[in-house]
Amino acid sequence: MEIIIPTCRRIDRQITLQSLSPELRKRTTLVCPENEALALSYEYPDVEIVVEPYPNMKIAQKREWIVLEWLKYGHEKILMLDDDLVFSTRISADDWHLQKIQGEKLIPEFQRIEDKLGPEYPHVGFGQRQGNNHEAAGWKSQAKIVCTLGYYLPVVVKECQWDLVELRGDMCVTLQLLLKGYPNAVWTGTVVDQTRNAPGGCSTYRSDEMSAAEARKFAALFPNYVSVGKRKYGRLEVTVQWQNALRDGQRNRSRLFGC
Repeated sequence: MEIIIPTCRRIDRQITLQSLSPELRKRTTLVCPENEALALSYEYPDVEIVVEPYPNMKIAQKREWIVLEWLKYGHEKILMLDDDLVFSTRISADDWHLQKIQGEKLIPEFQRIEDKLGPEYPHVGFGQRQGNNHEAAGWKSQAKIVCTLGYYLPVVVKECQWDLVELRGDMCVTLQLLLKGYPNAVWTGTVVDQTRNAPGGCSTYRSDEMSAAEARKFAALFPNYVSVGKRKYGRLEVTVQWQNALRDGQRNRSRLFGC
C-alpha cells in the first residue's frame, strides 16, 4: 500500500509526515505544486516528491489525478493522508482514553488498513478523534471517512466522480461507493485529529461562504441522503445517511446482478 500526502504551502509544517517511521516514509510520496518541490526535496530527502500536473489545483482535482496516476502505474492500494494529522490510539480495548502514537508504533496500524482494503472494502480509513469516546473500539462500517483515505483503486477509479463538489469531496466519494453497494470500514481503535484552519492547504481558497454553498450543492446532488443544518458555531454543515445509502446501494446492486 502506497502512502500519498497531497500538500500545499506547508513546506516546513509536514505534521503527518513527522509522525511516520522511516519504514513508512520509504513508501510515502508528497504531491505538491511545482514551485514547492525543490524545497520539499531538501527538507525531506527520505520521501519521494511528485509535482502535480497543473498550477492552482484544488484538493478534489488533486485526489482525482492521484488515483488515476497511481492506478496507471500499477498500484492497487493507496492511503491518501491530509498533511496536518496527529495520530492517537486507545489506551486499551476497554479504555476509550487516547494517547499519542507515532513512529514504529504506527506500522501495525497502517498494516490493519492495508489488510482490510480490497474488493470487499474498497474504502477504508482511521476514525476521527472527535466523538471517538462514544464509539466501540474496532471496525465500524457505513461511516464517514475523511483525512485518511484508503482506496482500492480498481473499484474507486471505475465507480467514482471527483468533480461533483469542490469541498467535502472525500465524503462525496464515500457516498458514491455506498450507493453502488460497496461497504466501507473505519478503524476506531486509532484515530486522527488535524490542525484547524492552519495556513496553507484548502485554507488558501476555502471561505465560510464557499463552504456553505458547497454544503448546499452536496445536498442538492443527493437529496435523499444529505441534509444541511447550522451548527452551534454558526456554520452550515452536512449530515449524511450512510447506513441508508449502503442499504439502497446493495438493493440496487442485487437487482442489477441478481446476487
